[in-house]
Amino acid sequence: MKEEMANDTELQEPELQAIAGEYDLTVVGSEPFEGGSASSSYLLHTEQGRYVLTIFEIAMDRVVKIGRLLLHLAEYEFPTTRLLTPARGGVATVVRGKPVLLKVYIPGRVRQDLDGAMLHQLGATMARLHHIPAPGFVPRQHAYGLHVFRTVIGHNIDPEYESWLAERLAHFEHNLSPDLPQGLIHGDLLWDNVLFEGREFRAFLDFEDVCHYYSVFDLGMGIVGLCTEGATVALDKVRALVAGYQQVRALGDREIEALQLCTEYAAAATSCWRFWKYRIDTPTPELADRHRQMMRLAQSVRAIPKAEFR
Repeated sequence: MKEEMANDTELQEPELQAIAGEYDLTVVGSEPFEGGSASSSYLLHTEQGRYVLTIFEIAMDRVVKIGRLLLHLAEYEFPTTRLLTPARGGVATVVRGKPVLLKVYIPGRVRQDLDGAMLHQLGATMARLHHIPAPGFVPRQHAYGLHVFRTVIGHNIDPEYESWLAERLAHFEHNLSPDLPQGLIHGDLLWDNVLFEGREFRAFLDFEDVCHYYSVFDLGMGIVGLCTEGATVALDKVRALVAGYQQVRALGDREIEALQLCTEYAAAATSCWRFWKYRIDTPTPELADRHRQMMRLAQSVRAIPKAEFR
């Protein structure tokens, strides 16, 4: 889940050059670059080209898994950032005790104004990802899936919300079939995790929540992250995303039946993460009610007539 940029590690030019030297690169300039909530990044201009250096605020073993995943995706020519490996070997380097990855810079920008043609491209690309075998080192559950719901219920911080979440947890556990197809999923496909150059898709970004989980849940998360307008989903955008997906991977009948449920689940899971993050883990008064935005979205998805959603 990426919601804000971290700038906890400000590196000086000699440090940047020292890291680049481990990749046999010579830095001629640098600038801060947008990162995620668990990382800080720099755009490096080198004599050999442009690269993105990312310093992570998470454990080295998680960063190594992200690096290994990028190498795995490269084997299947999947459109995402390409990892450079240090000249001495391995996947990551270290600066100030924090893990670092270096990736090839991809020109383009994230866009919130996604039209039908752009969403069609994203759906097709997601289906490509779901065809790639999941490596054994990725988690077998989503980072803020159903197993996390219970950890935020019962704190009595927001009793109304916690009661709603407990009721939805019981509903999802009862209705979500364990027999739904599973595979490699991105897990956090929001609009700011996809890169476009003009209206042409370039790459999926930020695989920090990748896992081996329900494929249709990933599609539901994509609907939440790419197809919303205010407190509801735009069904014309949903159709474009799903049409692109089915052009590459046909959904089974059970997945079609479960898509609305998984979209509601994705919204509820995102609300749960926000509640945990801003009310329990790092209380942040100005963001204290952000979980309710996704709660309302989950409720609006549930209220859509089944025939209309399908």
